Amino acid sequence: MNLLASLHAQTLYITVTVVMFSAASLLTWVGFTQRTYRGFWWWVWAQWLNLGSAACLLLVDTHPIMLALSVVLAMQWPITMLTGLRSFYVRSEMIAPAWVDRLVLASAFLLWSGTRLLLPDDVAARVAAFSIGSMACYAYSAAMVLSMPDHRRSANIRAMAFFLMMAVPMQLPRLVDAWNAWGDPAAHASFTATQPALVLALMVGVLLAVYMGLMLTYERTEHDLRESQRQLRLMVELDMLTQLPNRVHFMESARQSIRLSRPGSCTLLVFDIDHFRRINEQHGHAAGDTALRLVSGVARNMLRGRDLIGRLGGDQFVCLLPETPEADAFRVAERMTRLVLDKQQTTEGREPVRLSFGIVQMQDNEGLDHSIHRASEALAEAKRRGRGCAVSTRPHDTQGFEVVHVQPLATAAG
Repeated sequence: MNLLASLHAQTLYITVTVVMFSAASLLTWVGFTQRTYRGFWWWVWAQWLNLGSAACLLLVDTHPIMLALSVVLAMQWPITMLTGLRSFYVRSEMIAPAWVDRLVLASAFLLWSGTRLLLPDDVAARVAAFSIGSMACYAYSAAMVLSMPDHRRSANIRAMAFFLMMAVPMQLPRLVDAWNAWGDPAAHASFTATQPALVLALMVGVLLAVYMGLMLTYERTEHDLRESQRQLRLMVELDMLTQLPNRVHFMESARQSIRLSRPGSCTLLVFDIDHFRRINEQHGHAAGDTALRLVSGVARNMLRGRDLIGRLGGDQFVCLLPETPEADAFRVAERMTRLVLDKQQTTEGREPVRLSFGIVQMQDNEGLDHSIHRASEALAEAKRRGRGCAVSTRPHDTQGFEVVHVQPLATAAG
């Protein structure tokens, strides 16, 4: 403390003012040159207003009114930083609404102003009132930050809350000294001697605030970048209309699933919508899109977690059922058809959406492409047999394939 007391107050204030000016200028430069978010400029204003508080202190001797302006500009800092956080995390609720922030700041300043009016010659009383008001603003802001759900996910928010909390006990010695010196007209000199420690703490706090503001901005930028990459992956891997994996993504996932399954234990289904072209021609492409979304939604919801489904293109879908015998695959086709009939809303003059299936049991060491080709041939056979049915085939030495089983599917809801 003796070392701090020996520092020249005017020199220290000028040094801190320069540091605060540099910090505010840095944030302003970042705001104009980098991508920022809602709330960032509140943090910039908090630094400039805090700088204004320090500048006002340099003019108090010649302009006494600057003391009141310096007080309110010093008290605003945690509240303005909190306002920035509210805007930055606009979807994160705090335990008190924004108008309470302004009420706390106004109450703190009114406490100091009232003390100055009632005890104009008592420096200790004014210092005590300022300390109480400032500590209340910091404590309130810390409580609001900790009430944000986002503080559990962001180390930078927790760091800001920690700094706001630590600012409260740092001002406690000044409050105790002022309280003990209440009514003592000779106390002014002792307060001047203890100010350097708080001024240095203010300088460190400003630098930390700038750092945390920048880190929160970069944290949001990194989050947005990851989200953009995720959406790009979805656009590459998913069919946007049906929200199913596209052919490329399905093939990658299916090959991995086949490797993890027993050889010859997977069943493959290729299916499409009967008379899909006629639906588009007679009722418009919107009706065709509705049919595709209906079928994809039913299939996605009814399949097991380990089953895979994708859109091959047009109205054709493919489904891989690991560890599933062919007989169970027919039951899957029957259930899917019935659910599609149950869920669709038919209008007068419009045919219900029906499905045809080609089903194959994958052979040992058979490639996925070849299995899909065999299932597509089985689907074509289902079309030749009048549609609305499921056909299973197996390889044949001379004919390429032979029909193993044909099963008509549901034609009415219920």
